[in-house]
Amino acid sequence: MNETTATVSEYKIGHTTYVVKTTFNPAFRESLSDILKRLIIRESENFLGETGQESEKQAV
Repeated sequence: MNETTATVSEYKIGHTTYVVKTTFNPAFRESLSDILKRLIIRESENFLGETGQESEKQAV
């Protein structure tokens, strides 16, 4: 049986608050930083895509 432990953290970035539940599973191959990076990039792309600005005028 795989034992997992979970912790909950809250991060505020700009006007967005992220509540992150971290579950450690020793059998999982993707790191937490990889997951967070993927989620932040996806959310940033969604936000920037909704502004209607041309890509060269978008702020990062």
